[in-house]
Amino acid sequence: MNLTIFIYPQATQSAVYRVNTDRTLFEFVSEQKNALAGSIAGVPVDEVLYQIDLALSFMRYYMDQEDDGLLDEPNCKHRVVLDSRKSVFEILLDLHSAMRATCVGFELYVVGGDLAKDEFVKKLLEFPNFSSGAEVLSIANSNLAVAYCTMIVFESSDLESATDVLAKAWVNCSVPWTVRNVLVQETVQEKFILLLESKLKPFLDNVPYEKEMRAAVNKASETGFRMIQCLVDGVELKPTVVYGVNVDFFLEKESTRASPILTLNAFRTAKEAITLANTSNGGSVSLWTEELSLALEVAYAVAAQSVWVNCHAVFNPAFPYTFRAHDYCYGSEYAICEKKIKTVFVPSIEQPVNSTEKNKAAIDGLGLVSKEVKSQRFSFVKNEKNVHYEMVSSEYKLDNYNPEQRLQIVNEFWSKFVTIDTADRNLVHDTVYNQRKTVVIPYGVTFAN
Repeated sequence: MNLTIFIYPQATQSAVYRVNTDRTLFEFVSEQKNALAGSIAGVPVDEVLYQIDLALSFMRYYMDQEDDGLLDEPNCKHRVVLDSRKSVFEILLDLHSAMRATCVGFELYVVGGDLAKDEFVKKLLEFPNFSSGAEVLSIANSNLAVAYCTMIVFESSDLESATDVLAKAWVNCSVPWTVRNVLVQETVQEKFILLLESKLKPFLDNVPYEKEMRAAVNKASETGFRMIQCLVDGVELKPTVVYGVNVDFFLEKESTRASPILTLNAFRTAKEAITLANTSNGGSVSLWTEELSLALEVAYAVAAQSVWVNCHAVFNPAFPYTFRAHDYCYGSEYAICEKKIKTVFVPSIEQPVNSTEKNKAAIDGLGLVSKEVKSQRFSFVKNEKNVHYEMVSSEYKLDNYNPEQRLQIVNEFWSKFVTIDTADRNLVHDTVYNQRKTVVIPYGVTFAN
């Protein structure tokens, strides 16, 4: 099994990966996590360690599962694109799940040009199974959606708990589920703001993304927006929430990372909250209410694929979490299957944008969809350690595989992968034709009797 790696834009760096079953990426990352955590400029070591440990828990889940029956042909050639603009958590799992998805290897291209993660990538290439000698190749960056979490706070929520969580929004700023958009019901907005102000604390050490923070605060000040900050005087840059503006207002041109300051807006009804959340969809939602019917109504209606109720960033690797529009999920068997059937679209002179027609042709080549797959638009529920996890499956419109789509369907899939198991074919169809949302509700805290 050969794995060729190319680093963009530093095309002089490349490597060949040779599989040795006596040595795994999981083992390497576990042993080297302190060195990996210290290799990223501008991100606190504790924040990187948190992401590495979380990624390792997902890796362990993947490794504990039996391999599926979808085997790639011995002479099959795959290409995987790894984007350095993503978080450490995403990079590690994109690489690990791609390895789990093949038994013959693939060419890997590292794109994105995030200079802060150069050393992190170099450290990953110190994995002993890598060697030199690969061909150098450059690949243009594809679309990568900005990822952030929207917090929705209803008047029926525990405002103390909601503000406790929000006051920590500047911890782990580089994760794709960081809270950057806040929607508060109009009837409790001032109470919510007063509580939040009392809990905001100055940054202990370095200001996260100081350059972007300074620019955003100056922009908010110059335009006269109301700024909610900690009440400590004598501090130049503080955790900041700006009232009355959309989160997109502070996004830098072509940025793939949300601003380090938060935006806050008020809503009147649940319908309005859903509309606002879907208008600024960062990929995940943390909603707060002690009314179960309202929680489920909103959770099912928001466009985000990862939803937490009365909590934030609670994970179970058995369930799929998606943080960016048109991108891979993390967790569950779908994460591995996606790496088989979907690849990152690479722009070229011949085809500068993704093609709806070519994707539909590739999907048609998968064959007839069984009634079983169509009936798999359902809810799967698991209760573990007083937490309710629910995966909601619904139809994914094939027109969504369009020029805005980051992923494309592998052409002539069944010439590359073989199986004699109907369940494996159904899994492939399910991955393409359906989409999944994970809803997390901690019982005993959320809806007390």
